[in-house]
Amino acid sequence: MSFSITLAHFCDKHGPKSILCTQTTTVDQVDQFILPSFSKESYCKSCLLMFPKSYSGENLTTLRTQDPKSEDIFITTQYSGVKFRLLNSIVRKCLSEESTVYDSKPMYFGDEFRGYSITQSFKIKDLEARGSERRYSFIVNSESEAAILQNWDLIVENITVIIDYLKESSIKIELQNSKNNEIFLRGKVQHSKSLIELLSDDELFVKIHRWNSKLLRKLIKQDDIGNPK
Repeated sequence: MSFSITLAHFCDKHGPKSILCTQTTTVDQVDQFILPSFSKESYCKSCLLMFPKSYSGENLTTLRTQDPKSEDIFITTQYSGVKFRLLNSIVRKCLSEESTVYDSKPMYFGDEFRGYSITQSFKIKDLEARGSERRYSFIVNSESEAAILQNWDLIVENITVIIDYLKESSIKIELQNSKNNEIFLRGKVQHSKSLIELLSDDELFVKIHRWNSKLLRKLIKQDDIGNPK
């Protein structure tokens, strides 16, 4: 069983894109999950993964955390290097479907080729974006349909907590801006804006990495319980 958690965004400029993908690996395989240098020309602030410079003194593109009780390593990158085509097709399906509803409620789809996914899509208000909102989706994918369905409640509960935090943070920022009259002072020109800028939180993607890692750790534990060695 191998789960991945992707945060995707429908970028006004580049369309459906993966902002970050958190996966589980081990010490002896971690190099396979670290992305090589890639062109940033097909990304903008809205869809580019950005970690705080203070973590490395430079632009960090990978974050990883090792479980102290096992050899499991949770690694977050812009996209999955080992499952790029598979997850990219899922991101496009999830964010391009007219039937997608951005109400945070879970949707399920999958097949034996792309694996099986639970997606939860939501919107964050931004008056400078197309339609005055930006669209995002969390995608939890596994090659095992049984594993996805057996862990449905666990996955949905944890992803809902993250989405609620993001939406509540957005409301707080909106209230602050309205008090400062920033809404009325903004220009009409649309420009790229990262989720960390929308929510005024430079540590946001680090937090999401930690939350994703925590969920992956729970899923591994559930798998160990269901399949004792």
